[in-house]
Amino acid sequence: MRESTSAIVLKVDDLFLLSDVGGDVPAGAEHGLGLFFDDCRFLDEYELFINGITPTVLSASATRGYETRHDLTNPDLDGVPRDTVAIRRQRLVRRRSLHEIITIRNFGMQRASFELTIHFGSRFEDIFALRGYVPPKPGHRVLEPRPMRDRVELRSRGVDGAERLTVIAFSPRPRELTANMAHFAVALDEGEQFLIGVAITPTIESAERERSRSAAHPDAHPDGVRIAADDASKLLEQQERTWLAQWCEVRSSNQLFDAILLRGLRDLRMLQTSLRGLHYEAAGIPWFATLFGRDSAIVGLQMLAFGTSIARDTLRLLARYQASSEDRFREAEPGKILHELRTGELARAKLVPQSPAYYGSVDATLLFLILLAEYVNWSGDASLARDLLPNVHAAAAWSLAIGDHDGDGFLDYSGEYENGLINQGWKDSGNAIMNADGSLARPPIAPAEVQSYAFRAWRSTAALLRHLGDDLALADDLERRAESMRENFEERFWSDELGCYVMALQKGGRPCLVPSSNAGQVLWGGIASPERARRVARRLLEDDLFSGWGIRTLSTKARAHNPIGYHLGTVWPHDNAIIVSGFRRYGCDAEASHVFQALLSAAAGFRDYRMPELYCGYARKPDERKPVEYPVACSPQAWAAAALPYALYRMLGLRADAAAHTLRVERPLLPENVGHLELRGMRVGDASVDLRFDGDGADVRVDADVRDGDLRVETA
Repeated sequence: MRESTSAIVLKVDDLFLLSDVGGDVPAGAEHGLGLFFDDCRFLDEYELFINGITPTVLSASATRGYETRHDLTNPDLDGVPRDTVAIRRQRLVRRRSLHEIITIRNFGMQRASFELTIHFGSRFEDIFALRGYVPPKPGHRVLEPRPMRDRVELRSRGVDGAERLTVIAFSPRPRELTANMAHFAVALDEGEQFLIGVAITPTIESAERERSRSAAHPDAHPDGVRIAADDASKLLEQQERTWLAQWCEVRSSNQLFDAILLRGLRDLRMLQTSLRGLHYEAAGIPWFATLFGRDSAIVGLQMLAFGTSIARDTLRLLARYQASSEDRFREAEPGKILHELRTGELARAKLVPQSPAYYGSVDATLLFLILLAEYVNWSGDASLARDLLPNVHAAAAWSLAIGDHDGDGFLDYSGEYENGLINQGWKDSGNAIMNADGSLARPPIAPAEVQSYAFRAWRSTAALLRHLGDDLALADDLERRAESMRENFEERFWSDELGCYVMALQKGGRPCLVPSSNAGQVLWGGIASPERARRVARRLLEDDLFSGWGIRTLSTKARAHNPIGYHLGTVWPHDNAIIVSGFRRYGCDAEASHVFQALLSAAAGFRDYRMPELYCGYARKPDERKPVEYPVACSPQAWAAAALPYALYRMLGLRADAAAHTLRVERPLLPENVGHLELRGMRVGDASVDLRFDGDGADVRVDADVRDGDLRVETA
C-alpha cells in the first residue's frame, strides 16, 4: 500500500475523501486514496485531465478539514499558452454527499478552447481486502456501471448480499458520458469562466437496510452551484465554531504554539463520527475510521481538561458494546470492552472477527475503568457512573480473573487466535513484542504497561465505588489486588541490566529483555517505585531511545530495531504524551519538558502542524525541520491529535476533584518560548474558571478567576 500521509483529507461524519495534492485519486495504483464510507472504498479512481494531460498543481488547502481546495493551471496546450487557464477544485460535504465545484477561468488574452475530462471508477473494496488482510472473496462482484443523461451509477454486489452504488451526477450535462468518463468541451473568451458541479453519493442497498442515502445532484444553474457551495461552507464553518466553543480555549504569547494546539482540536472535530445517537472520535484516517476501545478511551482521557463530552459519549458507547458472553471467533469474554467495531461488507457477512464488534485487546477494559473514574473527577457526573455500575462490575470481574489466562497474577493475552490479532496491547503488530535476540515472544504475553494500567484502574475504581457508596467489599478487594500487583510487578518486571522495566513477560514468566517505550508508560499508571521511576526517566532519554523528536518504541540497541518498523523504533506522539504524564507523576520535570519540546518541534514541521499517527525513528540532525514521515501513517489520527493538548494539561499540573469543588495546579511548567498562557472557560463540575500562567520554565505564577460555580483553586 503506497504512502498516505501526504494525502489531502476531507471528512464530515462517516464520509471521507483522500486525494493527492491536485485533487486526483489516481487509477491503477496501490494507494490508500479514495472516497470511503461504511468500511468500503466507493471511489478508487477520480482524475481530471485537460486535453488528456494532468494539469499543473499550484497549491492545495485542507486546513479546515470539512472543505478542500486545489488550485491548478494548464500546461502548454495547442493554442492555449501555459499558465493562462486557472482551475480551482473546491470540495465539501453537503446533505451527506461529496460535492465538487470546478471553476475554470481564462486569464489569457485570447480565446481558449480545450477538452476537459473526468475519469472515475470503483472496485468497491472492503477495508480489510484493501489492506491485504483478507483475500478477495468469490461472492464479491463489480457490476456494469449505468450511465444516464447526467449521471453514472457505479455498482457492486457484495458477499453480504448488499448492493453498493456510487452515484456521480454532473451539472451541466457532459457532452459525452460513459461508464468511466465525463467529457466537457470548454471554450472561454478572455476573462470568461465556466463552472462544473459534481455530486458523488455512496449508497448501500440490502434486504435489511433501505438505501442509506438519496443520491444528490448539483444545481442545474452555474450560479446555483456556487451559491449552494457557499451556503454549505458557511454552515460547516458555523458548526466547527460551535464545536470549538465547547472546549476550554488556549491562548499564549506564542502564535505558533497556539496554531499547533488548534490544529489538534480541528482534527478531533474532523474525526468526530456519530453512532446510534452518540459521538465518538474515529481512531484514524483512512485505515481506522471507526470506534476503537483503546484509542477512544485514551482520547477521552487526553481531552478531559478541555471538556468532558468526548469522554461521556465514549463511555456510553463502550458500555453498550461490552461483551456479556464468550465468543472465541470474536475473542469476547464476559465484561471485556471491545477493541474494534466494523460494519462493512466482510463484517456483515461475518467473514472477519470484527462482525461487528471484535474484542482482541488486553487493555481496553482497564482504560474504560480509568476513563470513567477520571471523567467523574472532572465532570462530577456521578449519575453516569451509577448508570454504568453494571458495566463497571463486569469490567472489574474480567480484570480480576478472566484477564489472567495463565494464573500468574498478571493480565495477559494467550496469542492462540486463528483469526484475530496475535499481539493485543497497544503495540499490536505481529512482530512488536520480542526478545533480545530478535526472536518473537512466546504467548501468553503480559505487557509491562498493561500491569500498570491494571494497578491504576483498580485503585481509581475502588475510589469511585467508595464515592458512590457502592460495593465497598469490591473496593477493598481492588485495593488489595493493586498492592499485591505492585509488589509482584517490581519483583518480576524490573531489570538492572536494562536500567528499566522489561517490555513484557512471556510463556513461563520469561522476561522480554529489550529497552522500549513500554517502560515509560509504566510510570503513567503509577505502579513504579519513585526511585525506579527516576531511573526509567533517565534511561528513556539516552540516545538509543530518544531520537530528538521523541522516545522511540524500541531501542536502537535492540537487534529487532528498525526506524521504519511500525512498532520497532518509530516515534508515536500519543505514546510520548503518556510518558510525559508519567514523568510528571514522579516529579521528573526536566525529562518531561525535554520530551514535550521534542513533540512540539515535530508538530511544527508537519504540513498544517498535523501530528500523524507515528513517524520514523531516525536520529534528529541539527539542520532538520521535521522528522522523517512514516509512509502509511494515519493522518489525522485521534490520539495523535490529542497528544499535545494532553501533554500540555499534564505539564501545567492540573488535577480536578469535582466532588470536592477543587482544582489543584501542581508544579506548573511552561513550554519554551511561551512566557504567558491562558486557559479560558475550563470546567470542573458545574464551575468555570480562567487560569493564567506567567513565567519561564518552572518559575511560573498562576492566577485564577472563577467565572461561575463553586470552585477552589489550589497551587502547589
